[in-house]
Amino acid sequence: MKLKIIYLLILLALVSCKKEQNENTIDEKFCRQQLEIIIDESRITIDFESNIGRIETEKIINKKPVVENKSFKITEVEKQKLFSNAYKLITLKEYIIQTMTCNTGENFILRLVCNNKALEFHQPSVVSWSRISKETAEIYSILKDKTDLKK
Repeated sequence: MKLKIIYLLILLALVSCKKEQNENTIDEKFCRQQLEIIIDESRITIDFESNIGRIETEKIINKKPVVENKSFKITEVEKQKLFSNAYKLITLKEYIIQTMTCNTGENFILRLVCNNKALEFHQPSVVSWSRISKETAEIYSILKDKTDLKK
């Protein structure tokens, strides 16, 4: 009798276990609420619903922190390219990072903000963020004339 119960429990465990596990993926078009690019003391924010981007730069003048805000216009095509390249960079598997020591390189963060999630690519101490991949090169080429970004 005990042997039958053990066999029954084992059979029940085998039948109830799922063989396939579904991966939760976030679609590129789903994650298009806001794009945020942070390079050292500069933060660029682009809302998907707006054609205006904002850049916020923190500076220290006479030992006091000063925040400088600027805005820039962005076309619909440029915005589509920025969001698409940001998504590709976040999901990219292979890229080249040239790093420096902890205190001399740029701190680069690229973040796509979704409804209640954020997808992020973060590389501390990068020599040149625009050379990480072809996606970062294209992001830089779109933003370089609109902002005073470091290469």
